[in-house]
Amino acid sequence: MNKYTCTRMSISDIYFATLIAESDDQAKEMAIAECQLRGYGDSRPRNWSVRVLEADIEGPAQIIDCGHREA
Repeated sequence: MNKYTCTRMSISDIYFATLIAESDDQAKEMAIAECQLRGYGDSRPRNWSVRVLEADIEGPAQIIDCGHREA
């Protein structure tokens, strides 16, 4: 497992998620699902940027934080 940060920028907002996942693809899927659950709008996986913050993390796949800010 790795700790990831996922971000997506729109014209006026920045959406983000910090999470633990097994792969980049799983991280994107989790970020999209959590943002949709919170009502931040629809997005496509290609619109998300994914970066590993920390490798070899113990624990289950989970969302740590998710939100949005004005750009």
